[in-house]
Amino acid sequence: MLNIFKTKPSIQQSPILDKLVVQQLCHPDIDFSNLPKGIDNVHVDVHISPHFTQLTATLIVDLIDERSSSKRRFNDKPSKQVCSKLDDFNGSYSQILKAAIHNSKEDKRIDHVQLFQIATIKFILQTVQSSLLKLLQNLRLKASKNSAIKLELSERITWINQNKNNLLHQVTNELFAQLLWVEMSPLSKLRESLLGLAWTIPKEVLANPLLQSPNTNDDEMMMSNYILVPQLSDNNYNFKKLNILIEGLLENIATTYQIKINPVKETPFIDNTPEICFSWQDIPANMEELFAVENTQQVLELEDKSSEQYAILTDKLKSQQQACKILDHGLQQAKVMLHILAAYETTYLYEFYLKLIKPDLIYLALCGEIDDDVIARKLQNQLRIRPLRYSDNKSISINKLKQTKKHLQQVARKPDYSTLRRFIIDFITYRRDLKYCDFIHNVMGQINFLIDDADVQLSRSNNMLHEYFEPGEHKNSTESIRCHVILKADLRGSTTMTDELFRRGLNPATHFSRNFFNPINQLIETFGAEKVFIEGDAVILSLFEYHKTPDQWLAVARACGLANNMLQVVNKQNEISRKYELPELELGIGICYLPESPKFLYDGKHRIMISPAIGNADRLSSCSWKLRKKYANKTDLLTNVMVFQQAADDAFKGEKGMTTFRYNLNGVELGAEAFHKLHNEMALRHIKIRLPNDNYKTSFYAGYYPDVQGNSHEVVIREGKVKIWQEEHEDYPLTETKYYEVVTNRKILNTIKKLGF
Repeated sequence: MLNIFKTKPSIQQSPILDKLVVQQLCHPDIDFSNLPKGIDNVHVDVHISPHFTQLTATLIVDLIDERSSSKRRFNDKPSKQVCSKLDDFNGSYSQILKAAIHNSKEDKRIDHVQLFQIATIKFILQTVQSSLLKLLQNLRLKASKNSAIKLELSERITWINQNKNNLLHQVTNELFAQLLWVEMSPLSKLRESLLGLAWTIPKEVLANPLLQSPNTNDDEMMMSNYILVPQLSDNNYNFKKLNILIEGLLENIATTYQIKINPVKETPFIDNTPEICFSWQDIPANMEELFAVENTQQVLELEDKSSEQYAILTDKLKSQQQACKILDHGLQQAKVMLHILAAYETTYLYEFYLKLIKPDLIYLALCGEIDDDVIARKLQNQLRIRPLRYSDNKSISINKLKQTKKHLQQVARKPDYSTLRRFIIDFITYRRDLKYCDFIHNVMGQINFLIDDADVQLSRSNNMLHEYFEPGEHKNSTESIRCHVILKADLRGSTTMTDELFRRGLNPATHFSRNFFNPINQLIETFGAEKVFIEGDAVILSLFEYHKTPDQWLAVARACGLANNMLQVVNKQNEISRKYELPELELGIGICYLPESPKFLYDGKHRIMISPAIGNADRLSSCSWKLRKKYANKTDLLTNVMVFQQAADDAFKGEKGMTTFRYNLNGVELGAEAFHKLHNEMALRHIKIRLPNDNYKTSFYAGYYPDVQGNSHEVVIREGKVKIWQEEHEDYPLTETKYYEVVTNRKILNTIKKLGF
């Protein structure tokens, strides 16, 4: 008995003799499930170099134009101009692929390289189809407008429609040949050295004729690459029935004779698509191992009869001969041998009759399923339209078909080993390529190839876009946000001041522009911030850090500096207000950090940010009415931020859904995540100072950082502890929960400087 796969321990197994050894095949390891979904939340967004896509689209148009013209069709080489563009296409693809390999080498993300390769295949297939449709539309339009060339254009349109599948296959094949050439170039060694794989997509996939053809059962394509096999037929010779028959025969051979099936080792293939199942039966080389009787005989003749290898080869030959007998018997029982021979002879007769008769008609005539007279009449009709003769001036007749038909009926009774081997290899190759084709189309269905600028910008802004460019192309577009900081300033008193200015006959717009918004705008540029929202009493700013600019990873420090300067602007505004007896402004600022990119929506060209940090910063910038009432008039406060936690027995429920509430009057509170990020941005010096009225020391942290223009600034952070609120008295117990304030009080700052920090 034969042990192919693991069996139950209770079953006794015979030892395996390595007479016939075949390989197991699994699915290509192409899996995009770990990549982020794109703007439609379904597909993976891909954007490829506009230079490459435009070059490819132009090349496809030129190829289709040449291959559909009367001067240069299927058998001629492309013109020099098209050959030059093929070289450019080759070079551009090579550069982008090389860049993709280098960009993936650090984390060995093979799927990033595969994504570019599959997206390119999808783009080529779609563009070839659409370009041909566009050409036909243009030709019809020209024919309707210009009667002088109408006949010529009509003939060309007719030819294109009759040869559409061949034309699409030819053009696609010429492009895929360039892709394959690049994949087999020294880039394969680079890929192996950096990623550990010489092929990120199997060679058999890229060279698959079915992937390059719009019709996977096209007669001419089948005859050129495999064997003519109908998909639908009343007899047993159709793909569905043959597939079942061949699987059964191969299983019979595998369980009858001593065949060892090796598992796959160290391979870029895994079985991850249950809908399409691959096995050892899908490898053409395995069919060579099982049925190549002639090859084994030739090797055996060269071996010394007394050698151990001779004995092994003799056993192998016997097994192969028996395998051929099982195959022959099964095909004879199914009554398909004549059809197999007819399918091969159809290829020869199709060329013999100068392609005047369709392959399927020749095949049916050879099988005896239609009368020879049908072919004879069709041949005569074609010759009336196009009188043709052979090169030796002999006339074309139906006699060759009749002679071949008679010969096949004799051979079908006892075919030789070479015919059986050829058939099984061709059929298995077609079956494998059909599965590969379905698999790649499924994978291509996961990709959304973005071209529209608005879609590209939306996907890019949300870190969903996978972009592939030539070196030096679109450097800025590939910058991705690694983290961001939100600064929320809660401006209080602006409505009261506006009403008072109106009452006095003054212009609030110019007043706020000159004394608040214009200075704030200048600060935004100095500290590298961007506007999220500035209107009335809400000021929301963002600061981004980008992956490729580590020297600018100072978002929290610069946000602290920006907040400090914003308070100085408000203080100057209040000095003016006091001078003219106007209401004063109050500001509460919250700063929050997230170690990720925010999300973006677009309203036309206007970008709308979505980030949890906005809501968090809003809470930090708030000021409880209860605490404001208690502390607003106290002039001896050294801190502008205090955070309280409600007591367990306190009925007070906080504000904005919080169990903590805060006092933030002209202060800046820094979120805990932002404070920890600040530690990574600079070397913070730690000092402890006992503040007045405290019986404990408070921790302060100080450091220096540069703004966008390179000017140095100091930042000082106070580490406070959340207190438990007591409604009736001011003895507030401390908790272990910490909060952080950006220090702006001059007394504290001067004290720290005097201490040498």
